[in-house]
Amino acid sequence: MASGCLVTTVLDQLQNISRDLDAAIRDLSRLEQESATAESDYRVTKAKAFMRASGSVQAREYQAVIDSEIQLINRDKTAALVRIQREHIRALHARIDVGRTIVATERTLAGVSI
Repeated sequence: MASGCLVTTVLDQLQNISRDLDAAIRDLSRLEQESATAESDYRVTKAKAFMRASGSVQAREYQAVIDSEIQLINRDKTAALVRIQREHIRALHARIDVGRTIVATERTLAGVSI
């Protein structure tokens, strides 16, 4: 494959990755908002359940966790989605770095500026 053709292919891929990165960042913003809402829902539901429960503080705490099980699961799932999305964004950044390195190397080997 000719050097110029490789550079063009890599630059096209970098454009695609940049678009993917933009979309991933938008998705992360949405997921973080959902995670914050899920955290708030869990805290409020647990607090209400704690106040309704009777017995020792520890017994009330356990009952509150049991009573807010759905919100706890939702909170944990949304937090996991945020972590996964952040890793996806890091991977996209790494792919961009690799592409830039390839282009720079090809420029140096070809002795031309693109």
